Amino acid sequence: MRFIHTGDIHLGATPESKRAWALNRGDEIWGTFERLIKKIKMDPVDMLIIAGDLFHRQPLLREIKEVDYLFSTIPDTKVILCAGNHDAMKKGSFYRDFHWSENVIFLGEQKIQSVEIPELNACVYGMSYDRTEITDSVYDHIIVERPDLINILVAHGGDEKHIPINRRKVAMSGFDYVALGHIHKPEIDEKYNMAYCGSLEPIDANDIGERGYIYGEVDKQGLDLEFFPFAKRIYQEIDFTVTPTATNMELRHRLGDMLKERGEDNMYRVTFNGYRDPDFDIKVSDIEEVGNIVSVKDDTVPDYDFEELYEDNRDNILGMFIGAYVQNPKLTQQQRKTLYYGTKALMDAMEDRI
Repeated sequence: MRFIHTGDIHLGATPESKRAWALNRGDEIWGTFERLIKKIKMDPVDMLIIAGDLFHRQPLLREIKEVDYLFSTIPDTKVILCAGNHDAMKKGSFYRDFHWSENVIFLGEQKIQSVEIPELNACVYGMSYDRTEITDSVYDHIIVERPDLINILVAHGGDEKHIPINRRKVAMSGFDYVALGHIHKPEIDEKYNMAYCGSLEPIDANDIGERGYIYGEVDKQGLDLEFFPFAKRIYQEIDFTVTPTATNMELRHRLGDMLKERGEDNMYRVTFNGYRDPDFDIKVSDIEEVGNIVSVKDDTVPDYDFEELYEDNRDNILGMFIGAYVQNPKLTQQQRKTLYYGTKALMDAMEDRI
């Protein structure tokens, strides 16, 4: 049986919405989901698994209808989905009474349920959240009823507030595959026949790296899994080394070249490190205008002339601090950092007293 496992799609989310370059991020998340459905329409799989948090919050009825229409365009694919903690089936949720297309199996119970799919010789297990937090380990004690079938568990959770998961216990239940959701970073755990698909698109700046879906093939003889990147844009980290001769214009030009090489659509967290001229300050506002920059961190240290500083400050606390280090010709990297950061802190404090 061929399947695609996705989840944490978060339709309705609008990441980085305060930034001009990200005004359409909400539409992009919908667009990537639609693009995945179109891919399945062109190359059908037997099953599409959505492991919770299809929506970022309680879905509107019109939004569920849009999603169900997309599902109806892949009638040869069984769609399995459940509600996660973000789109939990709270009182009044439109999930509760919605009538899905014939190819859709919505695991809408608030306790583990199982649904057999005879045409696929398979059985799917799972449940939906009815509240934001569930602290019980409800997945750890399931008993597979028909071991002769291909048994799949759809499980949204994995931390202390969202259904803690003991992987060893879940694996002992006898599932041929466990499709996990909630954790946005993709992970394939071959030992226990389970995987986190990760989010289809990155939802915030902590979602560093590739995002996409899991493609799998499973039968009673074994399981093969592969992660496929699919997001329109991703978050990346850039470590930028600064030299004492650097200027702000140089930093902007070099960073611009990096963004072109790595992909101008992507989003970046930039960290500056290295040694800079003591009289030079990085203009963060200018750096943020180079491209899709979500954060700038300045970890540079001033390139002080410690011998001169020591001679000029022998009789004060700054000189005593520097003297404890400059007499040691073999400073460790940690000691060198302590010297630079300590000198800067003391000099700033001395300036404040002037």
